[in-house]
Amino acid sequence: MAIIAPLRGVLYNREIIGDLSQVVTPPYDLINEQGQDEYYRRHPYNIIRLDLGRVHPEDTPDNNRYTRAARELDRWAKDRILIRDGQPALYPYRIRFSVPDQGPRILNGFIALLGLEPFPSGKVRPHEMTFSAHKEDRYQLFRHCRMQFCPIFSLYSDPQGEIEEVLSRRLPQDPFIDFTDTEGLQHQVWKITDPTVTEKVRVAFKEKTVYIADGHHRYETSLKFQEEMRRLHPHLGDEAPFHYTLMFFCPMEDPGLTILPVHRLLNRPPDKRPRDWLERLEAHFEVERIFFGPGDKERMQEVFLARLAEKGHGAAVFGLYLSRASHFSLLTLKKNAENGDWAQGLHPLHRELDVTVLSQLVFQRVLAIPAEELDRPQTVTYCQDARQSIAWVEEGPDRMAFLLNPTPVDQVRKIAEASLVMPRKSTYFYPKTLTGLVMHSLDVHETFSA
Repeated sequence: MAIIAPLRGVLYNREIIGDLSQVVTPPYDLINEQGQDEYYRRHPYNIIRLDLGRVHPEDTPDNNRYTRAARELDRWAKDRILIRDGQPALYPYRIRFSVPDQGPRILNGFIALLGLEPFPSGKVRPHEMTFSAHKEDRYQLFRHCRMQFCPIFSLYSDPQGEIEEVLSRRLPQDPFIDFTDTEGLQHQVWKITDPTVTEKVRVAFKEKTVYIADGHHRYETSLKFQEEMRRLHPHLGDEAPFHYTLMFFCPMEDPGLTILPVHRLLNRPPDKRPRDWLERLEAHFEVERIFFGPGDKERMQEVFLARLAEKGHGAAVFGLYLSRASHFSLLTLKKNAENGDWAQGLHPLHRELDVTVLSQLVFQRVLAIPAEELDRPQTVTYCQDARQSIAWVEEGPDRMAFLLNPTPVDQVRKIAEASLVMPRKSTYFYPKTLTGLVMHSLDVHETFSA
C-alpha cells in the first residue's frame, strides 16, 4: 500500500517575491557551475543558495555549503521570505511546454507526501542506478537544513484516470501559482485542502505501485535520513515528517509524459586504432552510412536523425558521429548478435534496452572501456540534445557521440516491476519539476495526520 498524505507546503512569500521565475531552479543535478553562477546573480533569494550552494577553497567542517545553507534558511524563515501554508493540501501541478519536432504538450500531476518504503517492499520501485557522491551531498543537505526543496518525480498507473478525475472535480478555477519560467515553460499550481479529496486519493493509491522516474538519489537519501532520525528520536511515531518524502505524482498514461534520450559523448578515443574497433562494431551491427559534403551537412544531419528515430522501433539502434568524419553512421544490432556472449548473465529485459547494449557490448566489449571508468565524467558525458551532441564532437579532435532513441515508458515500468535497474542516465523525463516551488519541512517537532 502506497501511503499518500497532504502537506503544509513551505512556499515563497509572494508579497515579498513577486516573480517566482527569478527564484526557482531546475533540480540540482542539472545545474553546472556556470548555471550555478547565473542563478546566484539572478536574485538574492534564489533557491540555489540553499539547494546547491557554492563550495569555497577555505571551507571547514563548521563553515561549508551545508552550514551556510542552514543559516541562510533560518534567516529567510525569520524574514518571512519562506512561509508555511496554513492548511495541509494536495497541490495539483501542470506544466505547459513544447518539444522540438513534437509540438506543444501539457504534463499533469500533483505534489503530495509519500510514506517512505524500502525498495524490497515492492511498493516503491526504482529503475536506475545511482551515484554515491550525489547521495552523500543530498544527505548532508538534509541533515543541516531539515528541508526538501524539490519533489521527486514519480509515476503511477491509472488507466481509467480515476485520480485525475477526483482532483479535477475540486480544482479551484484559478491556480495560486502561475508563471512562465526563463525557458518559456508555464508552471501552474493549485491547492486542494478538502480532506474528502485527500481521502479519496489515499484510498485510490492503496493498491498502486509508485515508480521513481527522476530523483533516485533523493529517495535513497530520504531512506537514510529516516533511519538516522529513528535512532535519534525513537519516541516519535509514524506521523513524524521524516517518515515521508516530497513527491510529484504523474500518471503513466498522461499524454504529456515525455522521455527524452540521453546521448553519450566520449571524451577520449578508445585505446585502439579506429579501423580496429570499427571493424569489430561491424561484426555485431549493420552499419548504414549517411554521407555529407561541405554544403549539405546540416541537411544530411536532419536525415540522419530522422532515420535514427525511424529505425528505433525494432532492434537496438544507435547513431554514431566521429570528429573529422564525412558521414554519420547508424548501427543496428544484428539478429545473431542479440544473444551473443556479451549478453550472458543479463536479464532478458536488459538485453532489450538500447542503453544496456551500448554500455555492455559497445563500450565495454568493443571499445574495451572498463565499467568503473564509464562512471567518470572525464570519460563519458551526457547530453539530451542530439544537435548539441553533434556540435560538441566538432569542437575537438578524437571526439565521438553515440546518439540514442528515448527509452519507452513501458520499458521503464517493466524494468522496475522486475526489480531491475537500468544503467545510469538511461532516461530523461521532461520537463522537470522545479526546485523551490513547494517544499517540505523535516522539522522533527512537527507531526501531521496521514
